[in-house]
This record gives sequence, C-alpha cells and structure tokens, in this order.
Amino acid sequence: MRKVLQWQYVYRLTEIYTAPLNIVWFILGGAIAYQQFGTINLTNILLCLIDVFIFDLAVNVSDNYFDFKHAADQTYMEQTNPIGKYRLDPKAVGKLAVALYIISAIFGFFLVLRTGWPILLLGIVGYAIGIFYTAGSHPINATPVSETVVALSIAYLIQLVCVYVSIYHANQMTWKVAEVTFMLCLPLTLTFFVLQLANDTSDLDEDIKNNRFTLAYYLGKSGSVRLMKLLMISGMTFPLITVFLRLAPWPVALSTLLLPILWKGMQPFFRVQDKQKTFLLTVKNMSLFFIVYTLCFVIGTWLI
Repeated sequence: MRKVLQWQYVYRLTEIYTAPLNIVWFILGGAIAYQQFGTINLTNILLCLIDVFIFDLAVNVSDNYFDFKHAADQTYMEQTNPIGKYRLDPKAVGKLAVALYIISAIFGFFLVLRTGWPILLLGIVGYAIGIFYTAGSHPINATPVSETVVALSIAYLIQLVCVYVSIYHANQMTWKVAEVTFMLCLPLTLTFFVLQLANDTSDLDEDIKNNRFTLAYYLGKSGSVRLMKLLMISGMTFPLITVFLRLAPWPVALSTLLLPILWKGMQPFFRVQDKQKTFLLTVKNMSLFFIVYTLCFVIGTWLI
C-alpha cells in the first residue's frame, strides 16, 4: 500500500486533466457581468478561478475517497476506484483532499474580504455541495437529485459568483442579478445536465451495485436517453429565446446551429450507453457547445 502519493497518482485522483474546462465558466461569467452591468473585475475573477480550480481538485479527490469508503462492490473497489486500483493508502488520499480544501478556502477567504458576505454565503453553499456530494451517510451522488445539483452548481452557481465579484462595488446581490444570470446560463445548465445524466446512465449497473440510486436508476436507460434528447434540444435552442428577450447579443443565436451536428454525434451514445465506448462522445459534444456558446457571447459582447 502506497502511503506517499506520487504525481501520477495525484493526477488520477484529482482528475486535473478535466480542470481546464473551468476557464469557460469564468470567461462567460466575466462577459455576462460586462454585457449586463457594464463592469468587470479581472483580479477578482482570477482569484475566483484559482479558488474554484483548487476546489475542483479537492472535490475529485474527496469523491474518490468516499466512493471507495462507501463501496459495496469488490470489483469496483479493486479495479475501478483509483485507491484500490493503485493500492493507495486511503488515509493519505483523505489528507490530500483536506489539504486541497484548506488551500482553496484560503483563496476564498481573500475573495470574501474583497467583495463581502454574499460571496461567503454562496461559498458555503458551494463547499457544502462539493463535500457532501459523496460524504455522509446519504451522499448527494446516491440520490435522484445528483444530476440537478451538479448541473446547477457548475453551470450556474460558479457564473453567479463570477458575475457578483465583478459588480459588487456598484451593484447589490439582488434577485434580478440572479435571474438574469440564470437565464443566460440556462443553455449550459441544461446541456450539463445531459452530460451528468449520460455519465450516471453509463455507470448505472456499477452504481446499483454500490447502492447509488441516481435519476438514471428511476428512469432506466431508455427513459434517461429520452430525457437527454429533450433537454439537449431545449438547451441548445434556448439561446434563441435569450436573444429574443434581448438578454443576450445576437451572435449567441448562432450556437443553436450546432444542434443538428451534435445530435448526429450523439447517436452512438443514444444507441449504446457505455462508459468506455461511447460516453466520451457526450463529453466532446457537450464541451463543444459550452465553448461555442461562450465564444458567441464574448464576440457579441465585446466585438459587435
């Protein structure tokens, strides 16, 4: 059993290779702040990005740790979870998670000092979700609300924080700020839900063996695919509504043109929900929409 974690194992535990996608959320949050409120604070956005980047690593390590602790399936423990797969010391993994949470909280503390109590409240909500997603006797990832919680946390809550740290000096945190940000983030929230539901559908058999009963368990694979299709159409056509309501600049409507392309790209997953063979297609397709939607928003905000 490895008590000292080498970089190759830290790399696997933190899943740091997925972290660059976080940049998209902050680019969009900054663009929303500028487009809606005419201001942007790059220092606060950068500080927030570092905080969330490290927090994301902590959550991934924590997820692996608690999933291993809660696991009931021996095959999952020994062959899938990195702790068992690489014979890592669970205590060392737990200490790594705590260390990353503390480092993240330090950056968050300075951000609160610079902005105020609304960020403290949003931060507490974010940390609670991140920690109890897999921790506790009834972790969020073992419930049918896990997909919704993850989608709202990543595709909306992060952007709301990003918007507020840019406008705090001139605007209070109001329902209008939250509502406008929600409307502009809804296309990403819905498509991120599709991504999360696809992940849970791919893991359905494994989750059942480990007593995790997500929405995919209650809908079944066919029902989950139908819901994914509905939400994919809704999410990728909603930019048209935001443009019609004059919330978003007109280039945002161009992101809807991706729908037929990505719909075709999703067909292998719609037919067979397999983590190794087809799930990566979902990641690529949804990530492309996230990037294009954000770029269209930025172009419409700053260049037109």
